[in-house]
Amino acid sequence: MEQEQSRPQWLWIITTITGGLAIAGSLLSALLALVIPGIKDTVVAVILIGVGLVGLLLGIGLLASGLTGRKRWASPQIYSKWGWAVCLALLAGLVIIAILTPAEWHNRPIFAPLHLGLAALPAFLLLSLMTLTAGRYRTLTLRELIATMSGGVAATLLAIPVEIVGFGICAVLVVFVTLLLPGGEAEISQLMATLEQWSIAPLPGIEETLSQIASPVILGVLALTFTVVAPLVEEFGKTLVMGIMGMWRRPGLTTAFLWGAACGLGFTVIEGISNGAGSLGEVMGWLGGMGARAAATSMHMLAGGIVGLGWGFFWRKRRWALPLAYLAAVLFHGLWNLNAVAAIGGAAIGTTASPIGFVIAMAGMGLMLILALCAPLALLGIPVLLRAHETELARSE
Repeated sequence: MEQEQSRPQWLWIITTITGGLAIAGSLLSALLALVIPGIKDTVVAVILIGVGLVGLLLGIGLLASGLTGRKRWASPQIYSKWGWAVCLALLAGLVIIAILTPAEWHNRPIFAPLHLGLAALPAFLLLSLMTLTAGRYRTLTLRELIATMSGGVAATLLAIPVEIVGFGICAVLVVFVTLLLPGGEAEISQLMATLEQWSIAPLPGIEETLSQIASPVILGVLALTFTVVAPLVEEFGKTLVMGIMGMWRRPGLTTAFLWGAACGLGFTVIEGISNGAGSLGEVMGWLGGMGARAAATSMHMLAGGIVGLGWGFFWRKRRWALPLAYLAAVLFHGLWNLNAVAAIGGAAIGTTASPIGFVIAMAGMGLMLILALCAPLALLGIPVLLRAHETELARSE
């Protein structure tokens, strides 16, 4: 049960105001997607409406949490024996609808809820199963779910500008190193000429794009950005809200892990809406992309859960555990992204008639598959271990 009595009234007022602002901003986002001619009926519109729907739902949740929290009403626990079955049935239904939906409908506003559903349901399916392995008395409450998800969503807004700056720094660094190497100046000149040509000509085909990705300069920038910058930034911001929540409630280790995973859930839903929209207009290609995003969902939730567990130890005076957990999450996230870059980069190198490229691509995809299988197992198994550990500690006290 939440310790509502220890939370000051001003906290609920701020929560209510934040919810109202989130609702207003989400409605504005959807309105812009519907009225701006250059955006309407495009991929951007689908993304804006999808993100707007997430913000609207969380805004309503924050508004309700603020109002009911001021009245000291208890928040229900997130625990249902059949919640996973409902999520699975809804997910299967959405996949069937997606297959039957004409590709030309993908950029229409009515398609945004379907796109959002396929981005969010795998995450809620995992969370539902996690609550079962954690147990009824160690799960999180509805208010805690709304707060942690909101923190994860807000982290995406913080991460985007920082990662853009990081991308620029990585590009400058790779170009500088390349210029110092033999033949580096010619490589940079050729790359700049190609980019200039693309800026004034129609978008290139897949083969030409892959041939440019095979450039050591491009691969170097992608590797640094996605395996170093992105994990450092994203894992830092995902669970910051837990530091605020911990001022009034410091849960057990199992619940702390669920808090962190829920932060990752909010983050991955927004990322799934944006990154999963690349293949809209190609039914099977889009479904394949959303399937890949479902795998990435488990990675983001596990990384968030690891840092959440670090917060749990931090609150128990083991301060060293939080930076160690952050480092572990960054390494896991970075390894995941490195395999993705290897798979894409290897395929690109393979198009230049270099057999080693396909070997690299297969290795990247193989390691990615292993991580994709291990992540959900860890999400379900870690709460079981933490639950047993806490039970043993309770008995020994």
